Amino acid sequence: MRVLVANKEIINMNKTRLFIFFMVLSGIFFSCNQEKQNQADLELIESGWKSVYQNDENGNRLAGSIDSLIVGIRNGYDVRVGWGWERERADSILRLEHMAEPLFLTVIQEKNVTAVIDAHPLLQSYIDVDNQKIGEGGHIWQCVLTTKGTFNAQVHNRSTGELIKDWPQRHKMTWFLEYPSNKAKENKPLFR
Repeated sequence: MRVLVANKEIINMNKTRLFIFFMVLSGIFFSCNQEKQNQADLELIESGWKSVYQNDENGNRLAGSIDSLIVGIRNGYDVRVGWGWERERADSILRLEHMAEPLFLTVIQEKNVTAVIDAHPLLQSYIDVDNQKIGEGGHIWQCVLTTKGTFNAQVHNRSTGELIKDWPQRHKMTWFLEYPSNKAKENKPLFR
């Protein structure tokens, strides 16, 4: 009888050990799986420059996600904005594209972005490839671009600061983020 009781105790101890073993193993499995899932969330986008949002000249979304752009800005990723136009000129079509890294970015009401482009010397010509040189007179060009399609360019006299030309426009714009190899998931608004 004592042998039978001892065998039941050994069996119960083995069941308890086996239960504990499976619980520990399950914990390790689920924690590894959770770590892989969190890592997968961070690795959804490869590193490098990616087009994340595009708006038309009226501010309507053409592609991408404004939320992705805002999250990238909050995470401190580098931003570039590109714009261009196509026009008929005489018997040909003129196509021009620009790309700039903003000097200053603003997220407005968590749904719009503005970018101030650093001032640079006005070129003699932006369309003639053989005339790509700094313009005479020392004028500088600077603008503010928005995800609403607005593009407010100004030309100033470099020496005096006098406003030479205020040149509001509307453009289709493409917004790019440079994703680092180790992406941050934190994206709280900067006002919190």
